[in-house]
Amino acid sequence: MINWDKLGNILSFLCLIHCIALPWLALTLPLAILMDERVHVWLFIALLPAAIFGAWSGWRHHHDLKPSMLLAGGLTLVGFAAFLPIGEAAEVAVTIPGSLLLIAGHSLNRRLNTLSQIAATQAAKPS
Repeated sequence: MINWDKLGNILSFLCLIHCIALPWLALTLPLAILMDERVHVWLFIALLPAAIFGAWSGWRHHHDLKPSMLLAGGLTLVGFAAFLPIGEAAEVAVTIPGSLLLIAGHSLNRRLNTLSQIAATQAAKPS
């Protein structure tokens, strides 16, 4: 079974690294393909199912909206950066908080899922 929150955290972290490190590396290395604007669209497309399925599976277990709200906010910001015609500095300024919200949402979702599983195990134990 796919752990959507782990996958989402990995993808969100890659998005964050892309925004922070690649502009600096591009000054010294030939990384033009990774600096292509389409990379943002592909990252968003990769982040989308992880956030949606992570939020949905988390909600089924813990019924807490906080992770879903964080994930929705992160997707919105990353989507703005991917699809709106904004400058490069604005893209970075929007994508970094978006990636951090996605990481926070997936991390909180994983934590709440773990707590929900522990509570369910405790409730199932005969006294």
